[in-house]
Amino acid sequence: MTKIRSSDSSGISYRRGGFGGGGRSLPMLPVGGGIGGILVLILFIVVPQLSGGDGTQGAVPPVADGGTCDTEQEQIVCGAVEDVNSYWDTQFPAAFGAAYTPATTTFFTGAVDTACGQASSQVGPFYCPPDQGVYIDLDFMDQLQQQFVGSVSDLAAQYIVAHEYGHHVQNLLGTSEAVTRAQRSDPARANEYSVALELQADCYAGVWVHDVAARGLLDNPGEVNEALDAAAGVGDDRIQEQTQGRSDPETFTHGTAAQRQQWFSTGFTSGDPLLCDPFS
Repeated sequence: MTKIRSSDSSGISYRRGGFGGGGRSLPMLPVGGGIGGILVLILFIVVPQLSGGDGTQGAVPPVADGGTCDTEQEQIVCGAVEDVNSYWDTQFPAAFGAAYTPATTTFFTGAVDTACGQASSQVGPFYCPPDQGVYIDLDFMDQLQQQFVGSVSDLAAQYIVAHEYGHHVQNLLGTSEAVTRAQRSDPARANEYSVALELQADCYAGVWVHDVAARGLLDNPGEVNEALDAAAGVGDDRIQEQTQGRSDPETFTHGTAAQRQQWFSTGFTSGDPLLCDPFS
């Protein structure tokens, strides 16, 4: 378990509720079935950022609370949100020469309306570029904790948060927009660009974990290995082998288990965001 905890909910909203009418739904995951076995770990990075358009006209928003970080699991996630934002507030200007704007963070259960459309709990945690928001499904996080209690540290859940904030960094830098343009102009390489975007977000997560370790906030070095195992568990090859019995490299959009471990390790070992460049 890391020493990162927080009971400060001031920067986090909490939306309980279901779908209203007239909104546009987000794409469902291609994994089928419910959450079980390896899928509970697959979901958190299968849909890391969702492209959006002009919002959800006609949708009835769920009830929004002032935020909460009351339970143990919420404190773990809230601590990561607070710490990741604090890290990038310092390191983003140092690395990229620009001011950092924090993402908004929203906990939700059941469903949530976003500028990218309506999302159900089947989507899992995700990032929405148009509203610069990270959305965390608390039911998913609880299932993650229950499924892997005793075998996966807090860092697995906090890695989820750091990965989504990695997509926020990409959005601020214009990387996400550049990748979208490249995919449109060169559709034959669209998956290749998507893989590079995901690997960079993994690397940014690794950079943050490097900083956490340097501040002595890991209880033991083994936590990093658990984060590496989590990165491998969401590799395209692992996911496809679990869901369809074989892997198809031509359809990879997030990178193999080895690639995801490699780029997380690059970030963790170097601690330098500028070395997170799988596009080269």
